[in-house]
Amino acid sequence: MSSEAMKTVQFLGLFLILLLHSAAMAATPRKPVSVPFHNNYLASWGADHIKQFHGGLKTELLLNKQYGAGFESKGTYLFGHFSMQIKLVPGDSAGTVTAFYLSSQTAEHDEIDFEFLGNKSGEPYIVQTNVFTGGKGEREHRIYL
Repeated sequence: MSSEAMKTVQFLGLFLILLLHSAAMAATPRKPVSVPFHNNYLASWGADHIKQFHGGLKTELLLNKQYGAGFESKGTYLFGHFSMQIKLVPGDSAGTVTAFYLSSQTAEHDEIDFEFLGNKSGEPYIVQTNVFTGGKGEREHRIYL
């Protein structure tokens, strides 16, 4: 093998190692960071029913017979990981809907819904999902828990 060919093989080997290392580093998820609620979110409605604790690191949305609350992100996202811990209304909760949804703010409405439908005591909870894309929904599914 000529010295020129040897240099090419060494370069390709080094390039492959760097490429594999970069791919491995890109695939490693970053550790979640606690950020105060008000840094990233604002109240959409019912601001007086949003309570913050521990400097905004814990947030509760309160629900009573007349009012609830909602919040939205200050930023927009193309993709990402989203999680939520939701406490459902205990006992007879017929008529309430506890929801978590992601929604676009564009002319062609896109949305992913997770709605926990209230129930009568002893009945199973129902999760209703829906997906809107390009303004068209009608993709509801119900899951009985």
